[in-house]
Amino acid sequence: MVRYENIEPLPLEDREDFGNNSARILMGRGALPAPGCLFRATFYPGGFHAEHLHTQCDEFVYIISGHGLKGAGGKVYELKPGCAYYLPKGVSHWMKNTHPTENIEVVGFFPNTLHFDDTGYEFIGPISEDAVVDAAGWKPE
Repeated sequence: MVRYENIEPLPLEDREDFGNNSARILMGRGALPAPGCLFRATFYPGGFHAEHLHTQCDEFVYIISGHGLKGAGGKVYELKPGCAYYLPKGVSHWMKNTHPTENIEVVGFFPNTLHFDDTGYEFIGPISEDAVVDAAGWKPE
């Protein structure tokens, strides 16, 4: 068994491809042994993970709390508690917390991959301003 509070956060620093967030690996390399990497991440207000993809594995994510936007495969989705998504390897995606005061809390899983470093992560570019408007015309406040 592992407790979230007892796990050291990953040494994330604000960069061009992500900022204002934190993450901890619950299962995988450096934590409980597992057939994949189970992580929990927090996106603080304004936090983001720019457009990227994973060449070596799929990704599953569940939104515990918070609100924001998720871009995947050229579409934009509104995130809210209870949302879940699956991203096949090779599909570009991004995430942004658009709420002024709430965090977004997520739990995710990379199957058959024991650490973020093993996902085949490739940075594509920053989130474009145009990307925050989807086909229905939804806009953040």
